[in-house]
Amino acid sequence: MGPNLGVMTISTHEPQVDRKPVIVTVTVNNKPVTFTEHHATGAEIKATAIAQGVQIRQDFTLFLIKEHGNIKVIRDDEKVSLKDKDEFSAIAPDDAS
Repeated sequence: MGPNLGVMTISTHEPQVDRKPVIVTVTVNNKPVTFTEHHATGAEIKATAIAQGVQIRQDFTLFLIKEHGNIKVIRDDEKVSLKDKDEFSAIAPDDAS
């Protein structure tokens, strides 16, 4: 009976040990912003950046900076996959011409 108890104890604790929190760090206007999810909307990215001290406003236009300097506008309701080192730029509406 003793060995079975040991196996049960190990199997119930293993999943908790293996679970690691998700941490994704991107940059918004060259400032690091940390997320605990791999997906966020444009509005969530801006709100998280603001909460972490990035000097932008919610009405700014958000861009994803892609390879070779290409940029993609991220709408507030658009959900994107976040990867470490993704770069975003948020620009005031009157500057986004």
